Amino acid sequence: MSDGDTTAPGQSRRPTYGLPAPAPEPGDAAAPGAYGSPAPQGQYGSPAPQGQYGSPAPQGQYGSPAPHEPAAWTSHGAAPSPAGGPSAPAPARRRRGLVPLIIGLALLIIVGPAAAIGGIIWGFSGVMGQATDGPTVVQGASGTVDMGANEMLILYVPTADAGATCTVEGASPSDLTTVPTSGTITAPDGTSYEQSLGVVATADTTATITCTGTEAPAYMGPLDVFGIALPLILGPIIGVVVGLVGLVLAIVGAVLLVRSRRS
Repeated sequence: MSDGDTTAPGQSRRPTYGLPAPAPEPGDAAAPGAYGSPAPQGQYGSPAPQGQYGSPAPQGQYGSPAPHEPAAWTSHGAAPSPAGGPSAPAPARRRRGLVPLIIGLALLIIVGPAAAIGGIIWGFSGVMGQATDGPTVVQGASGTVDMGANEMLILYVPTADAGATCTVEGASPSDLTTVPTSGTITAPDGTSYEQSLGVVATADTTATITCTGTEAPAYMGPLDVFGIALPLILGPIIGVVVGLVGLVLAIVGAVLLVRSRRS
């Protein structure tokens, strides 16, 4: 060492600004980061600490799995189970009794009444059609009408001639059967008629109408007895049966539905 140099042995000399740095003497250890010596970590291309300059980022940064982040969901929206495997979605609870309840209410409220009302309308459709046109007037006090088996004929007399009487005879005495009848109708021309007699043919025949006390009797028919009676009888019966079935189904469905909700 030269005179006046206070640098302790083993230490590098401090550089003088503006002058070249003194060369290290033999045996002197290079200070870290001075004049080309290895830089500390994180500077000038040396290995950077974690999370800087492309080094592995800590969890939760740059697309790596974040800490405490749940695993990706499996397909169909089912959340994974705690063990890591996909868990099946919970099945929806089936409501037992809903179908029989709906069917029963439909039969009770809609089908049953519709069958009964439809039978009545169907039965009276033939009569109502002729009632709209009005009865057929017999010119004079008598007339003839051809009738088939199981056909019905209804005789009328004008209300003004309410005391008049009528008879109907067939080709054979056993061809016609008398049935009770009563009622009042008004023809399209405004004439009012009272029902006088009703007859049903048991075989094909020619009915002869004879009236006394009136010169303008009238009749309605011939009408198909089965075509009128069957819908009138079967319609309400079918409606009642269907309504009872619907009532039973509705009760059973309601009970099953209540039990399924409690379970």
